[in-house]
Amino acid sequence: MFDCITFGGATRDIFFKTAKGVIFPDPEDAEEKMLAFKYGQKIITDNAYFSFGGGAFNAAVSMAKSGLKVAAHINVGRDESAYSIVQQLKFLGIDTSLVMTDPENHTAMSILVIDKKDHVAFLHRGANNYLKTPPADKLKNTKWFFITSLTGESAKMLPDLIDFASTNNIKVALNPGSAQLKGDCRQLKALIEKIELLILNREEAETLICSNEACEIIEDNNVLLSKAQKLGAKRVIITEGAKGSYYTDSELVNFEPAFKENGVAVDTTGAGDAFGSTFMANIIQGASTPLAQKRAAVNAASVTEYIGAQEGLLTPKAIEAKLKKIKVIR
Repeated sequence: MFDCITFGGATRDIFFKTAKGVIFPDPEDAEEKMLAFKYGQKIITDNAYFSFGGGAFNAAVSMAKSGLKVAAHINVGRDESAYSIVQQLKFLGIDTSLVMTDPENHTAMSILVIDKKDHVAFLHRGANNYLKTPPADKLKNTKWFFITSLTGESAKMLPDLIDFASTNNIKVALNPGSAQLKGDCRQLKALIEKIELLILNREEAETLICSNEACEIIEDNNVLLSKAQKLGAKRVIITEGAKGSYYTDSELVNFEPAFKENGVAVDTTGAGDAFGSTFMANIIQGASTPLAQKRAAVNAASVTEYIGAQEGLLTPKAIEAKLKKIKVIR
């Protein structure tokens, strides 16, 4: 019996770190910035890093490090990146029996250009767009589904997965991607009513809520949380980066601040995946909600101190050690 099966993407990530780009305001959006390089310029990077990513892969690694028995349902090609991903899963003790091999599409790849702690990502979805629902007999042997962003044709799986889970008494945690948030909002709302845990960042929460009703920017986080809860999930958690996380269910409303150790954030890639998967792992293991939020914040902060989405993921013992010495961001 698995504690959890993760669903979504797996990628080979290559990071190029450079200070040769120019950051300037986006002329079309005053709140955004742009990273630019001279046209035709050959950029010699300060450093390069080779790592892994993708929502389902990141979540599976995080949960495995938390001590859970996990399987990852991902789609990879028949190439060197696919081999590396499968070998990494096996090395970390993650079950690979649900890994699909795509004969027509390459394994997904991301090229990320990092300037200071933020990045611009070039994404090739590849095989991630063609993930299919596994046979029913392979899905029953688990307590939870953790469903991350489903892109392209893979998005068609979402109703089947949630209906299957509902029928077979499997709890679902959903961290929807842009395809789900910007798709048929009525269908997504009907699915959210069947799940245990909805995980969103603030921007995703606003996108989802405003797809269901005409609204302007929601400044009050308590209002945002309340509106998200009304979508029907039993539990809702909304993250807001360095400001912290907001949780609600039928009995509890709780805010927990973010955390920062003495280290410096160098890359935000994967921090959201680390938070959501760590929070859910702690809920599965019986931790109180406030403690689960604290531990998730520690793991997310740790991830930002490393290049890539998985390098900074911690074991429970390491999380507890950091929890005793890190500072609260006020």
